[in-house]
Amino acid sequence: MAPRIDFHTHYLSRAAEGFEAPSPAWPRLTVDDAGCGQLTRDGVAFRDVDARSWDAARRIADMDAAGIDLQVLSPLPATFAYEFDAAVTARFARLHNDAIAEVVRARPDRFAGLGAVPLQDVDAACAELERVTSELGLAGIEIGTHAAGRDLTDPAFDAFWARCDALGALVFVHPENAPGFERLRAARLAFAAGYPSESGLCAASLIMTGVVARFPRVRFVFAHGGGTLPWLLPRLDAVWSAYEDVRETTARRPSETARTLWYDTLTFDPENLRVLAERAGTDRLVVGSDYPFLMQEEPPGATVLACNAFDAAAREAMRSENAFALLCG
Repeated sequence: MAPRIDFHTHYLSRAAEGFEAPSPAWPRLTVDDAGCGQLTRDGVAFRDVDARSWDAARRIADMDAAGIDLQVLSPLPATFAYEFDAAVTARFARLHNDAIAEVVRARPDRFAGLGAVPLQDVDAACAELERVTSELGLAGIEIGTHAAGRDLTDPAFDAFWARCDALGALVFVHPENAPGFERLRAARLAFAAGYPSESGLCAASLIMTGVVARFPRVRFVFAHGGGTLPWLLPRLDAVWSAYEDVRETTARRPSETARTLWYDTLTFDPENLRVLAERAGTDRLVVGSDYPFLMQEEPPGATVLACNAFDAAAREAMRSENAFALLCG
């Protein structure tokens, strides 16, 4: 039987505590004597963290309690740092990627890893992508939906997508910041509405502008069940059918292209997950919990088990087999 896998978890190395960055707005980690930490920007608290973010033994204990055999470690999106000098971001990405690779090397039976890249500089991003997947042996990378004022569909990223395509890279797309997010700071709306909206818009853009079609070997995985994408697909199909210029850009119906992508199951609702599975296919879904954050699904895969639309084989695929196949390339 394939291992039970939690594809969507986040890791932050304690090495970030001593990282020197020239900008006071850089996301900084401080940890007190009790092991409780905080990420701050410009001295303002952004996120509370604790030993679960960096302590592999603690994570393994939690995994055992939750029935998870393997976690995929990805960077905290708050540390993407695309708005800063690319050389500084690249230096931090190397430090963080090295730390994730060290954890994976020590316990490859319990962890796989995804690295970060300085996406605001395409050449530097390609170089770190190569290092992550070859030298460090990580499974792929995690990126945001937007970098340095540009959407992922911007032609400036074509060279990056071409390199991902040549490598058959696994690319986990996770929102962190985007234009308009300043409207969503009240009542945690960035987490509640911004993230799923941005995930859906990003996926729709990559489909409709032909990026997915032009770079078919990139293994895109979208966080939060692809956000709003499953509900956008009928309208995307209608636009594709109505407008010749869209069909010239991408010859395949958007709903068909969507079934070539991957998604985690972090929807918080069995009915939402049923719709996602209906439109993406259960073979394209992987359990993700968002461990160790406050909004994590506990236990990982709870919504998969709660959804009556799935038989035992589909549940097994989403909890184990799909992610195992994805990680193995």
